[in-house]
Amino acid sequence: MELPLPEAVRKACALLAADGRQAYVVGGGIRDLILGITPSDWDLATDASPREAAAIFARAGYKVLPTGVKYGTITVSIGDFPIEVTTFRIESGYRDRRRPDDVHFVGKIEQDLARRDFTINAIAYDPLRSLISDPCSGMRDLAAMRLRAVGDPEARFGEDALRIMRAIRIAADYGLKIESETWHAIVRNADLICRISAERTRDELNRTLLAANHMDGLRHLYQTGLLFLIIPELSESWLFPQFHPSHQYDVLNHTLEALRYTPADLELRLAVLLHDVAKPRCFSRGTDGRGHFYSHNLMSAQMAEDILQRLHYSIRTVRQVSLLVREHMLSLQMRHPAIRRLISRVGRTAIPGLLAVNEADLLAHSTDLIVKTLPEWEAFRARLNEVLAEDASFNLSDLAINGTDLLETLDCQPGPLIGAVLKALWDEVLAQPQKNKRSYLLARAGEIAASLAAKH
Repeated sequence: MELPLPEAVRKACALLAADGRQAYVVGGGIRDLILGITPSDWDLATDASPREAAAIFARAGYKVLPTGVKYGTITVSIGDFPIEVTTFRIESGYRDRRRPDDVHFVGKIEQDLARRDFTINAIAYDPLRSLISDPCSGMRDLAAMRLRAVGDPEARFGEDALRIMRAIRIAADYGLKIESETWHAIVRNADLICRISAERTRDELNRTLLAANHMDGLRHLYQTGLLFLIIPELSESWLFPQFHPSHQYDVLNHTLEALRYTPADLELRLAVLLHDVAKPRCFSRGTDGRGHFYSHNLMSAQMAEDILQRLHYSIRTVRQVSLLVREHMLSLQMRHPAIRRLISRVGRTAIPGLLAVNEADLLAHSTDLIVKTLPEWEAFRARLNEVLAEDASFNLSDLAINGTDLLETLDCQPGPLIGAVLKALWDEVLAQPQKNKRSYLLARAGEIAASLAAKH
């Protein structure tokens, strides 16, 4: 079987073979090639020890980095092409549920493949002989679009608990069905994810949210209970009714349905995942029996900050997601002045994402509400685009005068009055941008100051 490989990968295999060593392309690269996908990285497996492999490539003039010598791995750069080269190995002892306590180098590729996570990642290819080694029947599983653990799934997940998340992410990436024994082992061992670092869990969650079949991934996280282990606050939304004719789903299923319509952007999908997380805590019921969730956007924004910080997201991501959650309840009745205030408050760059979150939220309501509201939503978006197209500023710093100008004009000392006058002037400019002229604002400042003084 001839598979198309980059020249650098063939050269690396040829160098090892010329020294009498076995060389196989393994892992995700082979899986992706068989599926007709261009691999993003390349891994080789060899019977050469790390020291021997490093010497072979160094003699050929290539840069070698000891990236994981403890586990038998070096990284070789052939030109600008990095290739990971790992010695055939078996592993034992996983006290931290993540890394093996002991690694033993072995002489056969079949032994190495038997310690891998899933059968579709346990396929090896010898490009010099055009031979496939597939002792775990990964090719058969690929043909059936099936994800199956190598050997005993309980043992595989017990060795490395992150494989539980990786199984769901890989299935979502490639549209695979998780084989029943593997699925049940995920369910039984889901709580092992609590032993994995927040950073690693976060990274797999991110990749699942951005997977080609992200709704399958989210459904699997929900059905296995992993979603509630990663973000316990979401369990409060499970089966929580909204008691309102505008909603056809409970709170959690509304959230999941909204994610169906969210663009493939991590911050947007995190915002939609968390946009209603506080609803159960804000619930009240009117005399007519309808449910209300007053100020849930504000509490959800605070909870989103806490959740994302716990999962060690970047400061930028925490701030951006929190802003989107806080502001997601856009009033479609807003006219130009209110829209300018919105843009001033959140910034121009946040507006497209805010629209996307609001639209996803809308599309997860009842069919009647969607049909009724979409024309109104389109009209609002048109008004918003009109305001964005104006040659106008939306930051207080762009006001034609500043506090120093007011101190001179009003002949007063720094204090609350200056801030109050600036805010009043800024509100006028947001309503009518043409008023942002120095002469007008200075004259108007005196009138506003006098009015404020009269009230006190």
